[in-house]
Amino acid sequence: MLLAKSNDNIIAVLGPTNTGKTYYAFERLLSYKSGIFGFPLRLLARENYDKAIKKVGINKVALITGEEKIYPKNASYFFCTVESMPLNIEVECIAIDEIQLSSDYERGYIFTDRILNSRGSLETIFLGSLTIKNILKKIFSKIKIETRDRYSKLSFFKKESLSKIKARSAIIAFNINKVYEIAEAMRIHKGGAALVTGSLSPRTRNAQVDMYENKKVDYLIATDAIGMGLNLNINHVSFSSFKKYDGRYSRNLLPAEVGQIAGRAGRYQNDGTFGYTQDAGDLDPVIIKKIEEHDFETINKIYWRNSEIDFHSVNTVLNSLKEFPVYDYFIHKKNAEDELNFRALSNDPEIKQYLTNSISIQCLWDVCRIPDFQKIMNDTYLDLLKNIFLTLTKNDNLIPESWLNEKIIGLENYSGGIDELTFKIANIRTWTYISNQSNWIKNNLDWQEKTRNIEDNLSDHLHERLTNRFVDFSASYFLNSKNDNQKPVIKVDKNNLLILNDKKYGYINGFELKFFKISKINSLFLYKHAKRFIRSMIEKKIEDFLNAPLDSINLGDIQKVKLNELPHIYWGDEKVGYLIKGENIYSPKVDIINSEFIDSEKKALILEKLQKWIDNEVSINLKPIKDKFDDSVPSTTRSIAFNLYNFLGTMLIEGFQNEIKNIDQKNKLALSKLGIRVGAKFFFYAKYLKKNAMELNAILWRSFNNFSEKKEYPLPKDGRVSFSTDFSMPTSYWLAIGYIYIKDICIRVDVFERIFFLARHKLKTGTFIESADLMNPIGCNSDELANILSYCGIESLMLGNEKRLFYLKQKNQKISKKTQKIEKKKIPVKKKLNLSKKKMIKADPNSPFAVLQKLL
Repeated sequence: MLLAKSNDNIIAVLGPTNTGKTYYAFERLLSYKSGIFGFPLRLLARENYDKAIKKVGINKVALITGEEKIYPKNASYFFCTVESMPLNIEVECIAIDEIQLSSDYERGYIFTDRILNSRGSLETIFLGSLTIKNILKKIFSKIKIETRDRYSKLSFFKKESLSKIKARSAIIAFNINKVYEIAEAMRIHKGGAALVTGSLSPRTRNAQVDMYENKKVDYLIATDAIGMGLNLNINHVSFSSFKKYDGRYSRNLLPAEVGQIAGRAGRYQNDGTFGYTQDAGDLDPVIIKKIEEHDFETINKIYWRNSEIDFHSVNTVLNSLKEFPVYDYFIHKKNAEDELNFRALSNDPEIKQYLTNSISIQCLWDVCRIPDFQKIMNDTYLDLLKNIFLTLTKNDNLIPESWLNEKIIGLENYSGGIDELTFKIANIRTWTYISNQSNWIKNNLDWQEKTRNIEDNLSDHLHERLTNRFVDFSASYFLNSKNDNQKPVIKVDKNNLLILNDKKYGYINGFELKFFKISKINSLFLYKHAKRFIRSMIEKKIEDFLNAPLDSINLGDIQKVKLNELPHIYWGDEKVGYLIKGENIYSPKVDIINSEFIDSEKKALILEKLQKWIDNEVSINLKPIKDKFDDSVPSTTRSIAFNLYNFLGTMLIEGFQNEIKNIDQKNKLALSKLGIRVGAKFFFYAKYLKKNAMELNAILWRSFNNFSEKKEYPLPKDGRVSFSTDFSMPTSYWLAIGYIYIKDICIRVDVFERIFFLARHKLKTGTFIESADLMNPIGCNSDELANILSYCGIESLMLGNEKRLFYLKQKNQKISKKTQKIEKKKIPVKKKLNLSKKKMIKADPNSPFAVLQKLL
C-alpha cells in the first residue's frame, strides 16, 4: 500500500562515509534476539554474515541473496540483499543500509518498498546519506534521526598521472575494460593491483581484497561498487572518469555519488584524500568543496512501484504495476526489467496458452524476475526465460534434474582466460539463483551446493588468472620489505645472477643490469626497484674495475665470437666495452656498453682505461707497428714497412718488384731488423704468425671493416699451419691473420713460402714428382698440393701410378694430343707409351716428356 507501516520505533542514522553507521546498526541488531539486515550488494551481505557468525555462531545466522541461501533451522539473524529480504518473518530488529538508493532509477523502487513495509517489532534502523533526511521526515512523522560526522577529514589532492598515484590508493573506473586497462598499467608501473567489481563473486572479491589488505599489492582498481560500504584501508581515491552508464545512458556522476565513492578514503580517524587522473577531465572547484564538506543536494523524490500485485490475470498484473503513488515525493517506476520481460513473454503464443490461472501467471512473473547476470542481448535473455517457464509448466512446475544438469555441465570446465571464466561465473549465477527457488527443484539443497561449488571453483580460478595477469609477484618482495621497514636483500651469485626471494630474475653483465626476457617482463616495478638497490653494487664494481690491473682485461674467446658482432672487450668474463673503427686498422677506438649506472665522469675514466689497454695490447703483440722509425731506416724500407702495417703484417710482394730487384744491403739489413721477412710471394712479420698476434689481428681487421655474415672467425686451431674452410672472406682478412687462401685451404704464409722454395729448388733439375717433403709441412693431400703449386705457376699431370708430375708451365706452351691421351688412359706406363728410342723425339729436358723418357 502507499501508506507506510507503523512509524513507531524507527531510527535513521545518517551521515557521510566513515561515520560508523553500519557498525552501529550491526551491533544494535545483534543485541536483539532476532533481526534482518538488508544491504545493497551481495558482497556486503556476505561480509557482514561472516562477521556475525564469528560473534553469535554459525547456527544462528542466515545468508539470503539471489544466488545464495545459507539458512540454518535455528537462524535468528538474516543478512540479505535488499531484494532478498524475507517479508514473511517477524524479527525484533530490521536494518536497511544505503537507503538513499531509493532515488536510483534501476533499483530505487525496491529500497522504497523496504523502507515503507519492512519493520522490526522493536526497532527499525535506516542507514544512509544526509541527502535522504527530508524524504524520511515526510514519510515518517515520528522518525528519530541521528546525524553523524565523519571520523576523519576528506581532502582534495590534485590531478595526477597513474604512474604517480601514491600507495594504498583505489582507482575508480566505470566499465570492465577500463578496469583492466588501468590494472595493466599499474602492474607495469607499480607492481600490480587488486580488482573489485560488482560482477565478481564474493569469493573472488574477498581473495582480491585480501591481497590488498595484506599489502601484497598497494593499489585497488574498482568500480563504483566500492562506494557501498566496503571497509578497506584506503588512503586515497582517484577517479579515472566522472561518467558512468546508469542503464539508460552515459551521464556525469552526481556530486553525492562522487562523495560516496571518495569517502572510502580514510578509515576511522585516519584522514583520506581524493583526486582524479589526467584523462578524467576536470572537477568543478564548487563540487570539490561540497565533497570535502559533505554538502550535497537533498533528495526530493524517490522511486516507487506497487508491490501488491494481483495475479488473477495478465491484465490485473499489468494494472497493478500501473498503479500510481498518491504522494508527490514518489516517482512511479515504469518499465523495470521484470515488467518488460513479463509484457514480452505474456504475449508470446507458446506461453500465452498456459496463462489461464493465477499459479501459472505468478510462475511467469517469478521467472521474469531472474536477473540477467550475463548481461546478454535481450532476445537471448528472453529466450532463456521462455525456455525455463515452458520447462516448469510442462513438468508440474519442477525443473527436471537431467535438464538442469545439461545446462550446467559445461560450466564445470575451469579452463580459459579471465573473460571466459567471468562469463561462466555469470552463467552459473543464473542457475544458482534458480536452485535457490525451493519450489522449482526437488532436490534444491543438493543443487544449491553443486552450483555453489562450481561458482567457488570458477572464482578461485578467476582470482588466479586476475592475479597472474595484474600482479607482478616479484613486487611483493619489495613491498613486504618496505612494510616491514627492512631493506630488501638482493643476492648476486657467482654467475652474476640476480636472485630475489629464491627466484632468478636477471643478471649483472659488466656494468649493466639485464632481466631475463625483458620484453615480456611482468612489470617495470621490479625493473625500477631492482635498479635502485643494485646501483650501489655496480658503482662499487666500477671502482674495482678502475683499480684492477690491465691484464684483467681481455678480448674473450674469439673462437665463440661471430663476425657480424663488434669485437667486445671483457673484464674477466663480463663485457664492458667494444672496439670501433679508428683512424687506421691498427689503432681502433673503444666505446663502452651503455648503462644508466655509469655517469659521465666514470664513463670517461672507463674509456680511458680501455683505450690504454687496447693500445698496450697492440704495442706488445704488434710491436713494430707501434714503434717509431729510426732516422737511419732507408726510404725503401719505410715504404715497405708502412704498407705492411696497413695489412697487419702480411702483404703480397706484387707491386714492389722493382724495390726488391734493386734493394741494397742496407735496406735488407733494415728490413731484417724490423722483423720483416721477404719471401717469393709475400712480405710478412714472422712474429705476427703466433696465436696471440694472429687473433688480435683478426679482431683489429673486424673493428675496421663492416661485416654482416653471422659466421665464426675462420682461424686455425691448435697451432695448425693449414686448415680447410669453404667460407669466403676478403683477401685482406687472410693477409691480416698471416694466411693465404687457395681453393678451400688456408696456409700460413711462412709455410707456403717454404713449400714454394722447395718446389723451385726441385724445378732446377727439371720436372719432379710429388713427395712427402712437400705435403707433410702443410698436411695436405695430392690434389691440395696441386692447387697450391698451381697458384705458384707450377702445373701438374697425373701419372698412371697415381702420382702427380709437376713441371713449370712455359708461357704459350701447349701439351700435345698424345700427352693428353697418356694422361687420360689408366694403363701401365710402358704399355701406355710403347715408345722406342728410335721413335722418341728429342724433348726439352724440363718438359714432361723428358721425365717420362727417364722413367722408361
